[in-house]
Amino acid sequence: MNNKVLVIGPTNDGALAESYARAFERLGMEAVRFDSDRALRRASRFAGNRILRRALRSSLWNAVNREAVEVAERVRPALIFAVKCSFFHPETIRRIRKSLGVPFVNHYPDHPYIGIRWDPREASALRRDLIEVMRQYSMVFMWERSLVERLRRDGVEARYLPFAVDPEISRPQAVPEGLHCDACHSDHEVAFVATYTRFRCAEVAAIRKHTIAIWGNNWPRKWRGLSGQHRAHPPIWGSACGDIYARAPVSLNVLNAENLGGPNMRTFEVPGSGGVMLARYSAAQDEFFPENEAAVYYRSPAELDDKIELLLRDPDLRARIRSNGARLAAGQTYDVRAAQVLRECGLAIPIPSDPRSLTT
Repeated sequence: MNNKVLVIGPTNDGALAESYARAFERLGMEAVRFDSDRALRRASRFAGNRILRRALRSSLWNAVNREAVEVAERVRPALIFAVKCSFFHPETIRRIRKSLGVPFVNHYPDHPYIGIRWDPREASALRRDLIEVMRQYSMVFMWERSLVERLRRDGVEARYLPFAVDPEISRPQAVPEGLHCDACHSDHEVAFVATYTRFRCAEVAAIRKHTIAIWGNNWPRKWRGLSGQHRAHPPIWGSACGDIYARAPVSLNVLNAENLGGPNMRTFEVPGSGGVMLARYSAAQDEFFPENEAAVYYRSPAELDDKIELLLRDPDLRARIRSNGARLAAGQTYDVRAAQVLRECGLAIPIPSDPRSLTT
């Protein structure tokens, strides 16, 4: 039996492709990783420079497409699972599918209809023919139901696949509540782990009565002094995020403008780490983590300070949210999602090393 799955995408700690690679392995598959970020860097010594990478995008993408074809034909897996991978050309996907005759699917974690944005700090589709590219895949797995329907109307074989919990990164910890920051030499009550976008910045700026600690890239320079109300720290990844969520009395989750209708990765990572999630309301988040039982939600930025105060003055509410959120998150793992991918691709699931991997 061929149980190889070729996972294509960034495989650094905390990356979605790496979480899926580990999940496939726990299900008994042999995950072969093709790190697309490393492939881009191999294509040119200038690929690490954001401006030059844009200027060289065409040649960089062509090089990675050629390498991906070579890897796929050498590995000959039973399944190719790409995560985003905007660099793929339509003809590359068609060639690989024709050559190997196996499912070639994509899990696209962003909004496919936002177009190309020139601000590198904002999410972007990166290419104008993205929908045409998506039509070439056997399936495209999407994190939000309305986007699934829209893609289907545009001729894409789209399926619903929400984000989940990577138990090697996000797991409840037996630690006392309290987030002390060595950089600020102070305790933080509200934490937010995210890269800057204009939308997120506007929402966070609405917090005026509480100090908020932020970990991520590109936040305003005036917030990096670690002495004001908004304190921006260097970015962190992987299990370091889970440690923040587990200790912070309140963990903020601002849905970006592109995913207001659905969940994001933090929707699962915060409860999965035993954290207390305060998020902008969406029906999709409430479906997984019910309001005031497993999370607290705000409807507008004007409510943020009051919601923070509600949580800070009620330790019993925080304890209930931590417990219920962790319990519900335990059934929403990438093992479960990976098993769904295998089933929808018509592939048998090997006997997993841990039978709990198939728990739904």
